[in-house]
Amino acid sequence: MNDAALAQADVGIAVGSGTDVAAETADIILMNSNPQEIASLILFGKAIYRKMIQNLIWATGYNIIALPLAAGVLYQLEAVLHHPEQ
Repeated sequence: MNDAALAQADVGIAVGSGTDVAAETADIILMNSNPQEIASLILFGKAIYRKMIQNLIWATGYNIIALPLAAGVLYQLEAVLHHPEQ
C-alpha cells in the first residue's frame, strides 16, 4: 500500500523497516515483520477497553454513594464524613 493511502486510513499499520513516511503516518508500527502481532494488538486493545469500562462503572458507583455522603445527606442521622481530629 502506498504512503498516501496509509495517511488517509482510519488505522494505519507500518513495518518498522518501511519508509519514514509510513512510520510517521501509521498509528501502529510493527518492530519486526511478524503480521501475527496484529492479532495480539487487537486482543490487547479489547482488554484495555474492557478495563476502561470496568473502571468507569466502579467510579460511577463510588461517586453515587460517596458524593451524597460528603454533601451531608445523612446529617440528620449524625452519619457524616469528617476529619478524625475534629
